[in-house]
Amino acid sequence: MPIRVAIADDQPLIRSGLTAFIMAAEGLVLVGEAVNGEEAIQLCELVQPDILVMDLKMPVMDGITATRAIRARWPNIQVLVLTNFLEKGLAQSALEAGAIGYLIKDLTAEELTAAIHQAYHERRPVTPRALSSQETSLERIGQSLNEEDIDASRLAGLLRKHLPAALPDCEIEVRLLPARELLKFPAESIHRLSEDGWRWLQEQAELQIIYAGDPIPWGPELPCDCDLLLAPVFGETSKMVGGLAVWSANASDEMNNLLWTVKRLTELFSRPMAHILAAARQPASQNLAQQLAAAAKIQTDLLPLRMPVLPGWDLAARLEPALETSGDFYDLIPLLNNHWGLVIADVSDKGMGAALFMALASTLIRTYAKQYPTLPALSISTVNERILTDSRSGMFVTAFYAVLDPLTARIRYVNAGHNPPILISSQKSKSLDRLQPTGMALGVMGDLIWKQKVVRLLPGDLLVMYTDGVTDAQDKYGEFYGEQRLLNVIRRCACSAQDTLDAILQDVRSFTGGMPQADDITLLAIRRESY
Repeated sequence: MPIRVAIADDQPLIRSGLTAFIMAAEGLVLVGEAVNGEEAIQLCELVQPDILVMDLKMPVMDGITATRAIRARWPNIQVLVLTNFLEKGLAQSALEAGAIGYLIKDLTAEELTAAIHQAYHERRPVTPRALSSQETSLERIGQSLNEEDIDASRLAGLLRKHLPAALPDCEIEVRLLPARELLKFPAESIHRLSEDGWRWLQEQAELQIIYAGDPIPWGPELPCDCDLLLAPVFGETSKMVGGLAVWSANASDEMNNLLWTVKRLTELFSRPMAHILAAARQPASQNLAQQLAAAAKIQTDLLPLRMPVLPGWDLAARLEPALETSGDFYDLIPLLNNHWGLVIADVSDKGMGAALFMALASTLIRTYAKQYPTLPALSISTVNERILTDSRSGMFVTAFYAVLDPLTARIRYVNAGHNPPILISSQKSKSLDRLQPTGMALGVMGDLIWKQKVVRLLPGDLLVMYTDGVTDAQDKYGEFYGEQRLLNVIRRCACSAQDTLDAILQDVRSFTGGMPQADDITLLAIRRESY
């Protein structure tokens, strides 16, 4: 029997890496993913994994709190926690909470697989190999450079904070070409590389060592009284972007270790230094385009990675933004007892501001949907109060939020000023229903109450949720697409949820006749399959 493994980490890149490791490993099977400690607890309740590999630092609920709760409720589930670098206090807290071991995130696939097998088969503690103080400092530098939106001032601050520990007992200079000093440590150090020395370094293709007493290769200067390492930093295009100068009185005794450290630092500095220089050369419009692209990527990461597989149900969703960023969003939120939260929403504005407001609203809805899994009206009310507290933008958001019980086919819903979702019934007696608003949009005013209503989907019934980018689409004469055309397409398409959405989008494009898309278009459909 393969070992059933679940993972919990808030960083998509880490989750993807862990997923790839586990899916490629013999004897392991991935049974679920979570993005925070709260979701990890719900995942354990749903799938009961043998091993949970979980990050320590996550939003909503951290890994230590989640570990304590999971071990108390399901003692047979072993928890392996991850941290970005060896932080003994945090790791010790995880062990005290019940984790069987901890690992650092730069582990290999083989190390992860071995740790999972050790935790499952041998039930003995798992710990990473010991790191030297220099390795630990390098880990911290690497993590900081990955997390920071780096510019020259931020990079200089990170160097001041971490570099002296990575190069103990050394004097250090770091320069960004052509002549910007990022660090000189210590500030009162007696050694300093001359401009002739920096120009000479720019002509070198690899790290250079000038031992104490050796002649200086760039001109008539007195020999140095200690060993000097000069390291060029190259960008991805092999163009030099910066350099390091390191003086050490003890380098001859530990030269191999110092060389390894300096080479590793040049690798870590390569990307941020190249990024800083490239950004300085780009026009403002290009920088803005890159920022919008980054914002769009973040928004995409907030959307569900894939549709859940629910026996007896067919689900599909599409979002087509009008600009690089979107004010629309949808979500499918796993709740307790195999219930699911369904969300579709539309922010009142467009562009970057709407995208930021969308991120706030989607995060709040997901948070309070999990806090009140059976009470959508209370979830929406709490979200409204938080939006009014946390945002002063003047924007609002319309939202339809429903809780689906797949077993009973009942949907409890709240419609906060959103376009009425369309319920197409398979029963001839009542072929159509619109789930009308049960209260105002979110972010307009406080102390509001939203009514909560219930519908039940019969076999063959289809519920289509949409934003006004569909019905407000215009042709070249200024005519709106409208709800009636939408209804006609849905009625004609007695097909799967995905095919229904494809037919709607195709009909909208045909109607607009190539006119530019003026608003975001979002669709979410759910069909109860026939017996």
